[in-house]
Amino acid sequence: MSHRYCLQNDGSSSKYRFFEKLIILTALIFVGGLIFSKLPEEINEGKQDVFKAFHDCVRPKLQHLKGKYKQFWHSFTRLTVGCDDLEAYKAMDIRIAKNQDEIKYVAFPHQDEHLTMVTLGIGHDVNAEVKLKKVYPNIKFFGADPASDINQDLYVNTLGGEYFQYEVSGTSGMQKSRVYHKEKYEEEITKHIGVDYFFKNVLHKDRIDILWMDIEQNEYPILEQLHSNGLIDREGVKICQINVELHKDIFEPNSEVEMMKFHDFVFKLLEDKKYIMMKPYYVKRFNFIRTFIVNVSDKECTDLYLK
Repeated sequence: MSHRYCLQNDGSSSKYRFFEKLIILTALIFVGGLIFSKLPEEINEGKQDVFKAFHDCVRPKLQHLKGKYKQFWHSFTRLTVGCDDLEAYKAMDIRIAKNQDEIKYVAFPHQDEHLTMVTLGIGHDVNAEVKLKKVYPNIKFFGADPASDINQDLYVNTLGGEYFQYEVSGTSGMQKSRVYHKEKYEEEITKHIGVDYFFKNVLHKDRIDILWMDIEQNEYPILEQLHSNGLIDREGVKICQINVELHKDIFEPNSEVEMMKFHDFVFKLLEDKKYIMMKPYYVKRFNFIRTFIVNVSDKECTDLYLK
């Protein structure tokens, strides 16, 4: 009698322990599922924190100049330079690469991966690209410039990249270019190729990791395509980071058109939540603005350089 009781009791205890373990395991799976379901959201929030920091610092400084194109152009660098050292930006490893007369910025990847770099407007100078290659050798270089003299040799033989002899801009066709020859610029009609076609059908790339542009006012039609649902975006091409010179008064002196385009681009950037703009520098002597633009939206880009 007592022996049978012990057996029955042991059986009940085993069942109890089994159900207890099952409940604990179910709870662990549930909690684990919650954690993993939250990870993408938390990662996305981290990216949004970078944009929010940019937006919250820059927009209040510029809002009073909305619609005032000339003031906006001349005040932009002075007003926003204080937003370059935000705490959120420490998630990026930003370094410099110098060429003969300027500084380029690069957000370095935190993992070893093959990168694609494009230079539009070589201008007889690949010093910064060469320095970048020494620090991060795993880069494939592509360069385009309508003047092949010097540029082709520099880009192919010195840098080890691929060279294309045309102007990359907003649309294809024969159009105005300002071409650098023998230490001076000359206005010419040259062959242009649309940037969306160049990336997708010539380079066959869906992601440009590093883009450097110095194309003498032809940068604006490209910048207009960067935003969400722009032509580059619709082609499925992601551009991770950009160094660009924004020019004015090259083809039409004393025109406000470029100042308006720059103004509209910046405010669209603030609304689009895709890019941040850093390191502005106004070259007053030649009347252009240099800046560094970083994609903080597309996962392929942010997985590379945003911690």
